[in-house]
Amino acid sequence: MPSLTGLALTLLSSSPAQAQSTPTLRTDGIYRSEVQTNDDNVRYISILRFAATGAVYFSHVTMPATQEKVCTWFQAGMEQPHWGKATGYDLKGAQLRFQTRSPQSVTAFEGAVDAQVLRMQLVVPTRQNLPYSLGFKHESGSRC
Repeated sequence: MPSLTGLALTLLSSSPAQAQSTPTLRTDGIYRSEVQTNDDNVRYISILRFAATGAVYFSHVTMPATQEKVCTWFQAGMEQPHWGKATGYDLKGAQLRFQTRSPQSVTAFEGAVDAQVLRMQLVVPTRQNLPYSLGFKHESGSRC
């Protein structure tokens, strides 16, 4: 009969390696970019919200944009016509892809989910169709 120590060592040595968790998108809050500056020297952030329904909302907010102010009006139930919206997204492993549409533009997003951060390549259709990189950090709180 094996000893308890021998049994414990057998169980430890035969247990599978810690499984890598699949990244998930958070629906309890917003994802916001770092502050950006446009050609007119206006400072702003880009924001994303993933709804439990699978919809994705995209907008920009001029600075100063506090989390409380953004979370108050950037709610899925308060959708505005100027927001970009996707009816769904494709998440395979850590790879994320979706496309938002608004009356002004269509924006393609492609990138990766990395813990609480989305590392995305965005393409806004222009004459040049140049992609640019943008990171979005998840933020949540009582108002989001």
